Amino acid sequence: MAKKIDRRVRRTRKRLRNALIELILEQGYESITIQEITDRADLSRATFYLHYQNGKDELLGVSLEAMFDELVESVQDLVYQQNLDSDEKQPPSLLAFKHVQEYSNLYKSLLGNKGVSSVIYRTLDYIARISRKQLDGLKLEHQIDTAPIPIELAAQHSAGSLFAMVSWWLENDMPYSAEEMAQFYQAITVPSIRAALGIERDKSEPSTYP
Repeated sequence: MAKKIDRRVRRTRKRLRNALIELILEQGYESITIQEITDRADLSRATFYLHYQNGKDELLGVSLEAMFDELVESVQDLVYQQNLDSDEKQPPSLLAFKHVQEYSNLYKSLLGNKGVSSVIYRTLDYIARISRKQLDGLKLEHQIDTAPIPIELAAQHSAGSLFAMVSWWLENDMPYSAEEMAQFYQAITVPSIRAALGIERDKSEPSTYP
């Protein structure tokens, strides 16, 4: 996640991020040039490369992480309060689905572009890091010394599932609400999380799902 950075640097990066997002929404990602980004941000190319030596892919990756950081920081307690109730009405993933819904045009444009695979992997890694923290919290809460499945693998599984569901949701014009998608994701992933941690479900616990 993002480290603390100088306020002026933060302002410059935000101008570049906003310029990139505006251009993506206007013309898609692939055709955007560095010159267009700097013109839109009213900054020089030298300033751009001072921050992003690897070009617009790096800017996009950092920009998405910054958006995710802002989302997580705004509701940090909720994000890390993962539980093992498949019927949870406000699961942490709801925040992700609402975020994607808010920026649906941006994410549709990016997912439709096969040239941003590196950014997709970066996004998956970010989600996996969040999932790892949730699983570490559950492991501590349930006093688990050694989980049956490596936590890192379980985190990657959860991240991949969330990304796949979000991608399908966008590609199919979001036929379900963010709330419904979050509950579907909870119902699918809770059993796998229980298995990864070696936690059996309380048979008296009510559930809408099998």
